[in-house]
Amino acid sequence: MRTIKYVAIMLGGLFLLTACKDDPAAPSEEEQITRMLQEVREATASFADIDHAINAGWDTDLSGCVEHPTEGGMGHHYARLQWLDGRVNHLEPQVLLYAPGDDGEMEFLGLEYVVPFDFVGPDEAPPVLFFHAFHPNHEQGFWALHVWTEKDNPKGMFYDWNPDVSCP
Repeated sequence: MRTIKYVAIMLGGLFLLTACKDDPAAPSEEEQITRMLQEVREATASFADIDHAINAGWDTDLSGCVEHPTEGGMGHHYARLQWLDGRVNHLEPQVLLYAPGDDGEMEFLGLEYVVPFDFVGPDEAPPVLFFHAFHPNHEQGFWALHVWTEKDNPKGMFYDWNPDVSCP
C-alpha cells in the first residue's frame, strides 16, 4: 500500500513538472526551489528553539553530533520517527539538524529528508525533492537529502557536510 502511495505521489509530481516545462509562463526551476524553501523556512521558523521542535515531534536524537574529519559537520539529527514512512514532502522533513552554538545553545542548521530503502530500494531511482536527487546511504539503509536552510553552507545548500559546522 505504501509503495502504491509513493508511486502515486511521484507520478503526480512528474506530471506537475512536465506540465510546468510545457508552459512558458510557469515558474522556472530556480523560482520553484526558492518558493519551496521559503515555505519550509516559514513552517520551521519556531524550531530555532529546539524545545519547540522536540514538543512538535522531532524528539529523537539519532546520532549525537556528527562531524567528518575533513568535510565539516552535520550536527545532531533530531528525527520525527513516524515520518520515516517513505513520504517525500518539502513541508514534512524527517530530521532537523542542530549543533551547539558558541553560547552552548543548540543552533538550528537545516533539515534532512530521509526515505528508508524499505520504501524505495537502493537499486531503484532515487527520490527527488527541490529538483535534487537523494543520495543513498547504504550503511544506514536509506536515501537522504540535506538542506541547509538556516546556516549557510559554502559547499552548497544541498551538500551533506557543512565546513562551518563542528562538534565540541
